[in-house]
Amino acid sequence: MNITVISSSTRKARRSHRVALAVVRQINALGHQASIVDLIELDLPPFVERYGKIDDATGQLAHAANTMRNSDGIIFLTPEYNGSMSSGLKNFIDVFAKDAFDGKPIGVATVSVGAAGGIRAAYQLQQTILSVLAYPIPRMLTVGNVEKVIDESGQVTSHKFQTKLDEFLGSYLSFVSKF
Repeated sequence: MNITVISSSTRKARRSHRVALAVVRQINALGHQASIVDLIELDLPPFVERYGKIDDATGQLAHAANTMRNSDGIIFLTPEYNGSMSSGLKNFIDVFAKDAFDGKPIGVATVSVGAAGGIRAAYQLQQTILSVLAYPIPRMLTVGNVEKVIDESGQVTSHKFQTKLDEFLGSYLSFVSKF
């Protein structure tokens, strides 16, 4: 299977990207293909119109759209900002709208430096996924105390978290295989 992880933090000192690296590493280790669409590299303009109706001089938006279109599944990864998903992810979803996500199985992973792991953002994101005609898996990956469980290179440093990651990806990949 081919899975795309959307790493949605655009902050310079972001911590959530560690999780994207760990998820991709684990999916690849399981014999599947995984890649990251990194919103800090994509550098989306603020939403004014949907993809296809805006200038894409660099071709980056077309590349992201093709990556998602060719994916068997997508994982939205976001830090929790003020009880919500990142504005970068919301902008990304609005720019690509339904065409990129229609009928796709989408996993939700959220990150926080606190213990709750971004659960409020996760619930909100599942609602948004339904609105773009995609299918959210009920099981979510919430990563609390991220600095204590994954290092900067995306290497998992906590046995307990590794078990949680394995369980999430096992459920998610099984969900994707049903499509």
